[in-house]
Amino acid sequence: MTTKSSDLLKQLLQRKQQALQWQSASKPGNKLANKQNRWQRFNRYVWDKKQG
Repeated sequence: MTTKSSDLLKQLLQRKQQALQWQSASKPGNKLANKQNRWQRFNRYVWDKKQG
């Protein structure tokens, strides 16, 4: 493999990694998914039950 093609592959890999980082950064974390927030999940469950 020539240096030009290997540089191109490195650039493509770097862009792919940046795109994946941007995707994960744009998604808000689900605060209710943590085990320490069981009380919040319970409250959400009760709230949803009361709503309908």
